[in-house]
Amino acid sequence: MNRPAIGWPAVVTVAVALALGVFAMNPLPIGAFHDDARYLLLARSIAEGTGYRFVFVPGSPAGTHFPPAFPLVLAGLWKIAPAFPASVTLFKLLNALMLALAALAAYVFARNRAGLAPWAASCVALAFAGSVPVLFLDGVLFSEPFFIAALLGALIVSECAVRRPGSAEDAGIPLARIAFAAGLAIGAVTMVRTLGIALGVGLAIALLMRRQWRAFALSMAGISVFVVPWQLWTMRHGGEIPPILSGDYGTYGAWVGAAVRSEGAGFIARVAQANLKGFAILLDLFGVSGALGAAVAVPLLVALAIGTARLAHRAPVSVASTAAYLLVVLVWPGTPDRFLWPVWPLLLTGVACGASDIVKWGTASNRTRAARGVMLAALSVCALLFVRFNVGMYGSRAWEGPARANTKLAIAASETAAQLPAGLVASEFDALVSLYTGRPAIPLLPLMAANYLRQRTPQEAAAQLSDILDAYHPRFLLVGSSEALQAASLLAHAATPRIRFSGVSPSGVLLYVPTSP
Repeated sequence: MNRPAIGWPAVVTVAVALALGVFAMNPLPIGAFHDDARYLLLARSIAEGTGYRFVFVPGSPAGTHFPPAFPLVLAGLWKIAPAFPASVTLFKLLNALMLALAALAAYVFARNRAGLAPWAASCVALAFAGSVPVLFLDGVLFSEPFFIAALLGALIVSECAVRRPGSAEDAGIPLARIAFAAGLAIGAVTMVRTLGIALGVGLAIALLMRRQWRAFALSMAGISVFVVPWQLWTMRHGGEIPPILSGDYGTYGAWVGAAVRSEGAGFIARVAQANLKGFAILLDLFGVSGALGAAVAVPLLVALAIGTARLAHRAPVSVASTAAYLLVVLVWPGTPDRFLWPVWPLLLTGVACGASDIVKWGTASNRTRAARGVMLAALSVCALLFVRFNVGMYGSRAWEGPARANTKLAIAASETAAQLPAGLVASEFDALVSLYTGRPAIPLLPLMAANYLRQRTPQEAAAQLSDILDAYHPRFLLVGSSEALQAASLLAHAATPRIRFSGVSPSGVLLYVPTSP
């Protein structure tokens, strides 16, 4: 039987996580990292009745780049919130609430599914909520806090679908109903982030291994309720964005496909090699690197392996789902750090389960006593390093550095755009410009999967900028970074110049205009 999840440890977990979420809030504008402003632009479009579209991109293309769940939630807030940008604080408060909900879900999972003691489960949940990268994501209007809460909730439901009638976990609810509900929950998660489909893979593996054919069919039907209509809709509208902007506003398949065609068949293998090294970013949370990082990794990996063996029996869907999720992250052409944090509470739970099992090791032999002592001492040191590093960052709020640096350029671009005559602008912060000025804007340089493993050359950047000019014919080009300046200079000084320098704005942004309409 599942143990009750509500008690003082759960209450403390939610309260502290909410306080951490509020603490992570900042006064920076929405849009310093592009996706945050694009979520809100879609929400505005929904709230104002213009559909699920990027209305500030020429042609008002459909929002095929993001599943609609998070923009729908933001749209509800947009309708009741003060006029933007006075509502920025309210939107950011939403993520603080989502972090508290995610921490509660992490607690319930660690307590009920992993079988940890109440305060141990609370420590796992708060270690997740108090991690610096999680606080960074919470302070930006990203979908991760919402996604983590939904992911953990769906896993808790899905684990019930693999129980056997008459087992200790049987609460009398028909297994068919639980399986269908689990599929619906997973389908809903994919409407927050597409990568949530990994949970469907995990559930399918667990059910098929147990030969629960009917439950498998019903769970897949539940997932299809959400996934099939969304995929059909994106297939229908995916061509509304030119290939050059598929990484910014189009579908993921077209974006990755273009990289494979241009970089060769070995592109995905090279991505996997780079991302495998990128997984080591988890060790940054312990404030160690190099040989010390390797020394810290050993006891953590041992505990994780032991804990995973325990979870494989108690939470098989979660183990299979995490493996499927990490496999996708491994081959995805993007830095793995942002993708790792949604499964961070599951990894922490695995380590905590391993530590719990190590405590229970027998002490009949000197060798076993010594091994247990060494492992527990090493894990204690890891815990102290983790707390020291993360709590030590709270005073400086150093995790806001990238956002603050981006904000300077973004505000300058927005201020410049607001002073220009009517017309389409191309900017490195196009979504923020549209959000704060209400004028149409497009990216100055596109996000290209092919450039994940290697920085694009100035010539490549110039060619991509030229493609942007051909596809959209912007009236103004706002240049702020050195990469964009190199590309613009090449086009301005070509044998047949495509753009010309038009001055520097009071905000310090370089202004270029096309040489022909």
